[in-house]
Amino acid sequence: MKKTAVLSGLMALTLLLGGCSAQQAGGETPTTPPAAAATVDPAEKTTGVGFYFDTVVTITLYGADDTLMDDIWAACKRYENMLSKTVEGSDVSRINNAHGQTVTVDAETWNVLSEAKKLNRLTGGAFAITIAPLTAQWDFTGGTNRMPTDEERLAALPLVDDEQLLLGENNAVTLPAGMQIDLGGIAKGYIADQVAALVRGRCSGAMLNFGGNVYAVGTKPDGSAYRVGVQDPDDPNNSSPIGAFSLIDPSAVTSGPIGVVSVIDRSVVTSGIYERGFTIDGVRYHHILSPWTGLPSDSDLASATIIAESSMDADALATACIVLGSEKALQLTQENGYPALMILRDGTVMMNDLMKQWGYTSLR
Repeated sequence: MKKTAVLSGLMALTLLLGGCSAQQAGGETPTTPPAAAATVDPAEKTTGVGFYFDTVVTITLYGADDTLMDDIWAACKRYENMLSKTVEGSDVSRINNAHGQTVTVDAETWNVLSEAKKLNRLTGGAFAITIAPLTAQWDFTGGTNRMPTDEERLAALPLVDDEQLLLGENNAVTLPAGMQIDLGGIAKGYIADQVAALVRGRCSGAMLNFGGNVYAVGTKPDGSAYRVGVQDPDDPNNSSPIGAFSLIDPSAVTSGPIGVVSVIDRSVVTSGIYERGFTIDGVRYHHILSPWTGLPSDSDLASATIIAESSMDADALATACIVLGSEKALQLTQENGYPALMILRDGTVMMNDLMKQWGYTSLR
């Protein structure tokens, strides 16, 4: 399920690098000091674009070491080969084609599945990775505008039940025959989390955009917050965001003689009904399906934006909010500690109390 969040203000965190000393062979200290170790300009910008999980991935690094970008792409490829349902031989593909037999998967895959089950319970089933049999009945991107018959849809509904996915010891996974899983709703979030962990300590700041799963690492050089735009659901080209908020925890900011501030790691994910879909006979069908009906969600929400330390959590919750509707979504996010901003289909902007602490500024 695709997520979109629009970013601006890609900056770096000040980084202090020191030199080092050396000894000659035999342990003698050189009579003249060696040349100072090369330092990386903390404002030096490196940008890369890749394509993983059917998504354009944009990485912006500041003050990065020479091999960091290559390591990021290697990690993306590894996770795609592990978690994509369309990659032959991936863990997910092997689970889906095991016909009910137990499969041993990578420990990371097992952990992702375990977290997915927790998120399924947290959302009361509004987020479900076993929704794959339903999503397979629709074509929102291929141009055929295919949609299931009522008979097809109703026949697939009993196959959507994350509790039937069994996780055993030693990374064992068992999925009943006929069921399928799709990690598209959280895989990009998980990869964003892992890449964020990878870049910490190897650059002065970074902005990671995995098809809208955005992760900001560090702050701007002056210690101020990143600014994140919120897309207007009625403006598919995103030419005019409706608002913005700061991606920094004010209580975590410190100051010092070298200008270092506490690194603030946060992800922002927005899910919206405007992202993919088609129109037939004047009726708009969007891509966010209800696991309970197999039809596009008919709630009052057009989009939901979540801030979280875990991009994977934000990924799942943004989708679940669209399915649940504003009242239940606001309660879910507030009670579980996730700042959330939601835009209703009539354009009304709502947010929970946690989001108000992040300095949201309306542009309308």
